[in-house]
Amino acid sequence: MKKTIEFLKKQPLITGLIGMIFISLSVRYLGPRMVGNLEAGAFRLALALSAVVFLYLISREKAFEKCNNRTGYVLLVLLPTLIVSIIGFFGKFAELIMNGAPLANGWFTAILILTFEYICVGLLEEISARGLINDALLYQFRDSKMSTKSLFVTIALVDTIVFGAVHVIGSDFSTMSAVGFGLLKIVSSGIGSLAYLLMYWKTRNLWAIAIAHGLLDYLIDFPSTLLQEVGNTASNTQDYVSMTGNLAVANLGMQLIVIVIDAVVCIWIWKKHMKDVDFEEIRRTW
Repeated sequence: MKKTIEFLKKQPLITGLIGMIFISLSVRYLGPRMVGNLEAGAFRLALALSAVVFLYLISREKAFEKCNNRTGYVLLVLLPTLIVSIIGFFGKFAELIMNGAPLANGWFTAILILTFEYICVGLLEEISARGLINDALLYQFRDSKMSTKSLFVTIALVDTIVFGAVHVIGSDFSTMSAVGFGLLKIVSSGIGSLAYLLMYWKTRNLWAIAIAHGLLDYLIDFPSTLLQEVGNTASNTQDYVSMTGNLAVANLGMQLIVIVIDAVVCIWIWKKHMKDVDFEEIRRTW
């Protein structure tokens, strides 16, 4: 065991790859077996802790030295990434209220459990997608002859593609439309994740990024957890990749809107907040 640990410490890329494969396969095959938000949250918390172990093997204590660095600033900068979720939040509330939806039974406990679940979702996805992928590639190639620009562009491409692809694991791609929606989802999720990566480079504050990420999905699910959906307001759980008819059209429009908004946000973050980031220093000292 000791030799294995020492090997993993010396091979960051292999360590990161093993960690991502383990987490992705666990989410794909064990995730659907989780019953209820509490069990799903506990499952993701366990995976987040396993991601912490893999990240520690790569970057040791440095991975967590700046986890409280400029938390308020990170959350403020990432606020625009929540635009679509905030619109969905108020839209869903309005729909439920107009349809006379009552308070759900046990709503207070349900909200607490939902909060726990999405904190765990944010932690898992950011420790693995931002922490593991970035640090594994950076530690593996920072002493190579690759230029600094090429190194960070490579990290950004790998991070966005992998993060986007994880969101369609297990989807049904038996039709051309499903393939198209899957690719669109990869692009939309990937571009959105780039904003988190930029803030990770800027501050190395994984916790603040995880909170922002968790809010993204939390806001969407909050209204239907607080209020009981009835009749036509009942949630549709159909996989967004295999949607058909009006749902497919709505999904297409939503993904395109998300891509545009997230692309604008990423450009804004890059131009306004990344000017003072010394990538050469990050390469040497991260």
